[in-house]
Amino acid sequence: MNVGVNGIRNKRFNLNVRVVNFENDKNILIQFRKDTEIENTGTLDGFDFKAYLNRVRERVNKLPIGQLIIEKDNIPVGQMGFGITNYESIEIGYVDLLYLLPDYRGKGLGKELIRYADKFFSEINVSEYHLRVSSNNHIAINLYTHLGMVKIEEEYPENEKYPVWRMRKVL
Repeated sequence: MNVGVNGIRNKRFNLNVRVVNFENDKNILIQFRKDTEIENTGTLDGFDFKAYLNRVRERVNKLPIGQLIIEKDNIPVGQMGFGITNYESIEIGYVDLLYLLPDYRGKGLGKELIRYADKFFSEINVSEYHLRVSSNNHIAINLYTHLGMVKIEEEYPENEKYPVWRMRKVL
């Protein structure tokens, strides 16, 4: 199945998107998660990378086409993770991760990642998806809001430095 897997393009970049090969991509998955963890909590203390890899493996097994690596000239520059879950007894799409290396941020690619998510979930007949974002990540919150997402609740995860917002987009 090749649903949603294609490229991401804007004026500056032509990026390839491919499905995660769990065994071959372990190191890059860990690198990207480390970066994300430091951004979200300021530390790697207490983060269990083995448990993280197990969660990614489970996600790959549940929806293989939803775990994606973003590449520029065959070099990983980002990652997206999409899944299906239940929220208040309704089946929804869920964005586990949108990640770009720092050199690729602030260049309009975040908008393209959200458009990719819109298309991905539409193609698998999911009419609503959610994501969670740190309440101190004002750039991402502004982007998500501009692209039609709305805050539906504030959550207080145990290991997070800041509260997170659950945001929703109805397609």
